Amino acid sequence: MRNPDLLLLHPPSVYDFRERPIAFGPISDLIPSTAAFEMYPLGFVSLLGYLRQHGFNVRIVNLAARMLRDPAFDAEAFIRRADPRAFGLDLHWLVHAHGCLEVAKIIKGEHPDTPVVVGGLSASYFHRELIEAFPQVDYVLRGDSGELPLLQLMQCIEGGRQPDGVPNLTWRDRSGRGRFNSLSHVPGSLDDFGLDYGEVVRSAIRSLDLAGHLPSGNWLEYPITAVLTCKGCLQNCVTCGGSRSAYAKVCNRLRPAFKSPERVVEEIRTIEQYVRAPVFLVGDLRQGGKRYAEEVLKGIEGEVDNPLVFELFTPASEGYLRMIAEACEPYNLEISPESHDEEIRRSQGRPYSNGALEGTLETALRVGFRKVDVFFMIGLAGQTAGSVGETVRYCARLLEKHGGDGRLHPFIAPLAPFLDPGSPAFEDPRHYGYQRLLSTLAEHREAMTAPCWKYFLSYRTRWMARDDIVRSTYEAAQQLNDVKRRFGLIGEEEAENLAGRIALARAVTERVDGILRSTANPRERAEELRKLKGEMEAASRGLLCPEGELRVPYRSRIRKLGAVRALIGG
Repeated sequence: MRNPDLLLLHPPSVYDFRERPIAFGPISDLIPSTAAFEMYPLGFVSLLGYLRQHGFNVRIVNLAARMLRDPAFDAEAFIRRADPRAFGLDLHWLVHAHGCLEVAKIIKGEHPDTPVVVGGLSASYFHRELIEAFPQVDYVLRGDSGELPLLQLMQCIEGGRQPDGVPNLTWRDRSGRGRFNSLSHVPGSLDDFGLDYGEVVRSAIRSLDLAGHLPSGNWLEYPITAVLTCKGCLQNCVTCGGSRSAYAKVCNRLRPAFKSPERVVEEIRTIEQYVRAPVFLVGDLRQGGKRYAEEVLKGIEGEVDNPLVFELFTPASEGYLRMIAEACEPYNLEISPESHDEEIRRSQGRPYSNGALEGTLETALRVGFRKVDVFFMIGLAGQTAGSVGETVRYCARLLEKHGGDGRLHPFIAPLAPFLDPGSPAFEDPRHYGYQRLLSTLAEHREAMTAPCWKYFLSYRTRWMARDDIVRSTYEAAQQLNDVKRRFGLIGEEEAENLAGRIALARAVTERVDGILRSTANPRERAEELRKLKGEMEAASRGLLCPEGELRVPYRSRIRKLGAVRALIGG
């Protein structure tokens, strides 16, 4: 095996999460990853395939997943042994601010002359700070489509040239001065930058490393996959870093770019060759227009066996939901009204009524969707602790009207840990009723090392302080747990276990607060927190719902990966 030209590393949220005493709380409960946020971005798959097409040897190593799955895995030793032409790190989600910068520092300590390239939406937002304040970073790829700029950068690195003409690049020249190339590469179509999961499998074979290529820590047990249908958004939700205004500011993308219906179907069918597992269609198909959605669904009809998860940004017509049901067996539908309160929802950027929402839920269940997930949030502008309680009671009313057969599942979670950089609320917090507590990348990096998730929160609202948000989260989690037990969505034993974890999390939060208030000596404080480490870990997962409740009701099966796993010894 020759050394890769580019080694793509996905860091954990906090690099030394295995040693630090941190009560991560429920910040990752409603996503497939743990609090290490070990699922790498889809962009890794696209970058791998695109650079391979152009002659570069690329390898993915999911450091976060390997550190999670194997307590003996030594990330520093792995980095020390690696010898690529360049290292690539993602800073897509801001929660990786600590892990990304620490891994970059380790790389520079072991390989001072090897370039470190960082990319992703958060890296794009903080590109100046990354280059000016963090010497462990040599290049920042900005924007939402890094394939072509990264190829050109790798060609410059290979040829020993300065990348003056590489678009979307922030970099440090040989004199140490920051350089800021134009953000001009904004492709209008995504068809040249597909997600070739077959290339990931082939890369795993070439490197004899399945573990490093796994998208998340538990992927072999629950191999959920995804297809990106577009970049950019027509919506402008107040707290979303993927909103219309955020894409314009961070990526210079003024309108969404779509993957063609034919390419969407092709990628789903490629996934089917390797795994029989749920495929999440990222983005509401209707953003591309009625004809676009119809062409995707027509292409799926009779061609796709894997269960598909459809996302709705707004309520859907009966005709659209029936179209989905006719094209494939309707599995999962997801919609996020955020609040039961129509005024709060409207101020969040989602101006639709409860009547429209409930009509969509009723129709989706009637046409045969196996599972319908509805997501609410805590920490919104205009929301009080009383309003959060009303949202839980609204969930109960939804279940009374539509939840008789166990297919409707409401969820509620805090807006955590950070306001998305570039979102309207981050850019103009006072206007939207927020107070931003963290602004710089360095401040977000430091916040992730706090001993409790309460101190991660980068904001407060005019109506709720951080203490109120945390308290409301625990109360809402317990109330919704009781509701779901009453309606049979979770069993008695699951509900009791969940109640125990919620009670433990509340107690741990109070004990951490007590230590921080009463222990001034840093060494004594650290020792007291270390004594809590076991309880912190027990209180850092599965507070909002049992893990299985989020899963698509489908028995997944790995196909060709089974042979790969046997080949490289699991």
